[in-house]
Amino acid sequence: MAVLKKEFIDRMAETGGITKKAAREGLELFIETLMDCICENEKVMFNNFGRFEMKTLGSRKGRLPLGGECIIPEHKKMKFYPSKTLSKKIEEMQSED
Repeated sequence: MAVLKKEFIDRMAETGGITKKAAREGLELFIETLMDCICENEKVMFNNFGRFEMKTLGSRKGRLPLGGECIIPEHKKMKFYPSKTLSKKIEEMQSED
């Protein structure tokens, strides 16, 4: 199940004891700042959470749905690398299921 932006803001407001407006503004500022940093080719690192960075993927051969091949050109992609702390927490949650 996906958590939508509105639900996420509601949770932030409840958990942080702040208004929904303040939570929305904080989240939007976070997203805007993250996008600015990534567009400037900077790594964004959060202790005990992970890091975001741009990676350049080289060109490669691809397949067309109706048969045949094509060349996928070199392009950039944002990647997220979870920290060891986050990975461990995810593993613990999965082992409880």
